[in-house]
Amino acid sequence: MIDLERAYGLMTLARRLDERMWGLARAGKAHFAVPCAGHEAIGAGYALALGAGHDFVAPHYRDLSAMLALGVSPREVMASFFARPRDPSSRGRQPYAHWGSKRLRILTLGGPQPNHVTHGVGIAWGSRLLGEDSVTWIAFGDGGAQKGEVHEAMNFAAVHRLPCVFCVENNLYAQSVPARLQHAVTSLSQRAAGYGMPGVAVDGMDVEQVHAAAKDAIDRARAGGGPTLIEASCYRFRANTSNDDDSRYRPADEAARWRARDPVRLLAGRLGARRARIQDESAEAVAADAAAWAEAQPWDDPASALEHTYAG
Repeated sequence: MIDLERAYGLMTLARRLDERMWGLARAGKAHFAVPCAGHEAIGAGYALALGAGHDFVAPHYRDLSAMLALGVSPREVMASFFARPRDPSSRGRQPYAHWGSKRLRILTLGGPQPNHVTHGVGIAWGSRLLGEDSVTWIAFGDGGAQKGEVHEAMNFAAVHRLPCVFCVENNLYAQSVPARLQHAVTSLSQRAAGYGMPGVAVDGMDVEQVHAAAKDAIDRARAGGGPTLIEASCYRFRANTSNDDDSRYRPADEAARWRARDPVRLLAGRLGARRARIQDESAEAVAADAAAWAEAQPWDDPASALEHTYAG
């Protein structure tokens, strides 16, 4: 069973960091923000079902709550946002939300989406060859789910019964393209039948539902049962990135309707006002400290630009 207080702490911290980064980007203090608001229950739900440091994660770029759960610190998140050398993902060489950590077994993300899906399957194949019992969690968006690379990856993983879980985070838009123009099936989880693996659809705004489905799929993969496809439905409350104008493609009242099911507020209601308020105040202080610390960090030496980029 999931620890709801821990989940709420992670989700709230992710939200406060997200809000602060959005404001800083709008103020011109950083060049690129990738909001996670609306996705927090998915990241916290699956990360708390994994073995941190033992299992692998090929994350979605909105999985900030998962990165916090797995061991990325708030200061490290902000160092990545400000492109400072203390950024553990790339030392400031990639845009924000391109996660990666060898220490925490987080696969490096790249700009083209979703190349990391096949990379995740490769890691799962490697775990099999090495005789490890680690599982690889592979997360991607509904837009990425339409690409051929994802279908090839799922087919290969199913044929070889690899220890991995595919999770499509369906927020109804591939940047500006609505779901109705992306796919004809009513649920992307239905595609699992074509690969011979279980398909599960969950409410991605409910951290308990996500965690329960994640735990079942992870346990199945670890026991040799092969992959599962999970579709977690949610809604991103902000634009695709700070460079996007979502007013051009989303109805003005759509986000307001979805905010009635805000995953952070839903969980706060289950915890109770007092317990939630304590977590909120703590998260706000931690986010403020992380932002101030990271912004004060020196820039990297320009002479080091090509270091950590190419292997010798």
